[in-house]
Amino acid sequence: MNRVMLRSPGFKRLVACLAGSLVLAVMIGPQEGTQADYGYAFRQAVFKPRVFVFLGIGVLMFLLVTYWPRVTPYFTRPGAVALCTGLTTVIAAQFLLRWDDQVGNAKFGAVSRAVSNTSGLSPATTAFFSWLHWVQFLVIAVLAAFAVAQRNRMLAWVTAAFAVVAGGIAFYAHNDVISFSHVADHSFGAFTTLLGYLVVAVGCSAAALSHEQATHARDSIDRVLAWRPGLPIAAVGAAATIIAMTTSAWFSPLRLNASFSSTHDLFAGYGLSPISSQYLAWLGWVLLAVVAITALSSTYLRLRLGGWIAAGLGVVAVLLTVVTLYDISKIGADNNVDAATGPWQNLGSGGWLACMGFGLMAAGGFIAATAARTSTGSASPSTPDTAFVPSESQGGLSLRTASRSSKNLLFVGVVLALFLPPTMTEFWQKVLVSEIGVYVLLAIGLNVVVGWAGLLDLGFIAFYAIGSYTTAYLVGSLPHKPPAWLHMTPLLAIPFAITICIIAGVALGAPTLRLRGDYLAIVTLGFGEIIRITAVNNPGNITNSTRGPSPAVAHPRVHIGPVHITWGLNNLQYWYLLLALIVIVVILFYRLEGSRLGRAWAAIREDEVAAQASGINTPRVKLLAFAIGASTSGLAGVFFASQIGYFNPDNFVLNNSILVVAYVVFGGMGSLPGAMAGAAVLTWLPEFLKDQVPADDRQMWIGALVLLMMIFRPAGLIPARRRKAELGGLGSPPSSETRAVPASEGL
Repeated sequence: MNRVMLRSPGFKRLVACLAGSLVLAVMIGPQEGTQADYGYAFRQAVFKPRVFVFLGIGVLMFLLVTYWPRVTPYFTRPGAVALCTGLTTVIAAQFLLRWDDQVGNAKFGAVSRAVSNTSGLSPATTAFFSWLHWVQFLVIAVLAAFAVAQRNRMLAWVTAAFAVVAGGIAFYAHNDVISFSHVADHSFGAFTTLLGYLVVAVGCSAAALSHEQATHARDSIDRVLAWRPGLPIAAVGAAATIIAMTTSAWFSPLRLNASFSSTHDLFAGYGLSPISSQYLAWLGWVLLAVVAITALSSTYLRLRLGGWIAAGLGVVAVLLTVVTLYDISKIGADNNVDAATGPWQNLGSGGWLACMGFGLMAAGGFIAATAARTSTGSASPSTPDTAFVPSESQGGLSLRTASRSSKNLLFVGVVLALFLPPTMTEFWQKVLVSEIGVYVLLAIGLNVVVGWAGLLDLGFIAFYAIGSYTTAYLVGSLPHKPPAWLHMTPLLAIPFAITICIIAGVALGAPTLRLRGDYLAIVTLGFGEIIRITAVNNPGNITNSTRGPSPAVAHPRVHIGPVHITWGLNNLQYWYLLLALIVIVVILFYRLEGSRLGRAWAAIREDEVAAQASGINTPRVKLLAFAIGASTSGLAGVFFASQIGYFNPDNFVLNNSILVVAYVVFGGMGSLPGAMAGAAVLTWLPEFLKDQVPADDRQMWIGALVLLMMIFRPAGLIPARRRKAELGGLGSPPSSETRAVPASEGL
């Protein structure tokens, strides 16, 4: 009997979950081993009472896996997705985010220890940072889960109110700590906790209001957005702008911490331009009121003309805000406030948050103005939008055919891409530009070869090197100088680098036309190593060997009439240049994916023999895939060389090629948004983990994430429609909702 039990699948599953919980105990925590005692970290992680918490997690995972078929239907309950999202947000806020910039590592635990050793704080603050935060989280999680699963409306309303109160307590406790310390603070832990509890309240409210037994998350979101197109993001924009003009810092956030109102008094008499002076005095408040009223009323009443007016006013408000920020930052730099050396420095997050708010209200007005109409002139909430499938069905990027959730997500992404980077620290701005942005561009190019054409290319980084060295040559940073008529700035080098990379792509593709699978991968791997080793051996003293360009590659500059722009003053300049390049490439590639060539790539990827039999010129199409993918890598090389200035062959090793392939696979092969998301997540994660786990543990966390993706989402983070259909079928999962049957159709 014992032998039968030991061989049972349930027992093996339990052992695996408990073993995984022990691995998790080793991964989480500050314990590190030493060379003198390799088992020290393991003993500190396992032979402590804390291990029972992780064993409990293992038992919970065992129960979830074992009874997953019974648990799955509850995740389709109305409000379940919002509930899970809100609870996850609260956990992330209390474990990962900063709560006070002045205390220790600024995490919740450090602030909690500081509060316990401080007298004079309110009892609510002391209780929250000691035991109340866990108690209210567990109570809300249990009550909300029961209310959503059992469709208990009264309990759902009570839990929603409790969640709002819990978020308010967290916000109050944080403000009490900041008021007690009398220092400027710009942490996001309390704000994120409040947001998480509000999302929980929304999930409970949805469970109380909905009459359905089951619902699909995306369909539910689309129905909410279809009720009043543009209203949700317009409301979020109005709230963000109010916060920006009442509580956020606009200037000198680390010392003066000047708010919107005090900034006007601070710059009085310093030559502020009339428009900026009036904006800080009264115009900003008027714009807030007018844009908010226009946007909210137009989206609620579905007024097309009002939506266009709201969109125009929102754009004007954004421009006036940006002009004001430039004026105050320039005057501050001219007066050497906080050692600022130029415009756009020493600004707080308030002005950029106001730009986000005005931008979202403008986007809400635009959505309301362009919403689908019925014959009566009102928006048609019952007419479903076409799902946003930019590839094999619709032939490209189109706002007209995108679903409502896709439209809202697109506008939110644009607003964040424009106005969120200035609020980041200098470190994260550098990571955004030199790592995330560049690798996103590389992943877009490799997605053409690997994702669309199905050709495994492990030497893609070679084109990146060719683009970089071409730029260095054309700007005169290599031992061999170009002729005087060919000497140019990095921006002018873009077409030359792209052309040379296209030629190199054809040169690589031509000998490999008869190769497939692993053989093609080996040949492309060799090509990448040939380029790198050639740069190291430096034939004819062309590449300057391992020393790299000397002098450094110059920064881009544009001098056209009165327009004088020189990059290199800060990372933000490069971010907006990179953003423009990515937008251009994405639009072109979306159109390319839906073209005849894109469909030919898809045919070759699925079955090259069948594609050739159907009349596709497979050699030509494969060469075009190599060439077009290489052109994007060359563009990334131009940007990289001009932004970093100095590089050497060590920047183009094989490992980087494999990383780019991993980004495409992780995000979703054949999916353009997936390739971008995969590159962004896997380049951001190692930098984020620097402050969360010991240095030697980072790769373990990344490996764990990739492993979980392979198990639970094998098609990738944002899979292509075809790939998703291969693994899960077409369309939404069937609903278990009972439908009414007309009496005439009954038995």
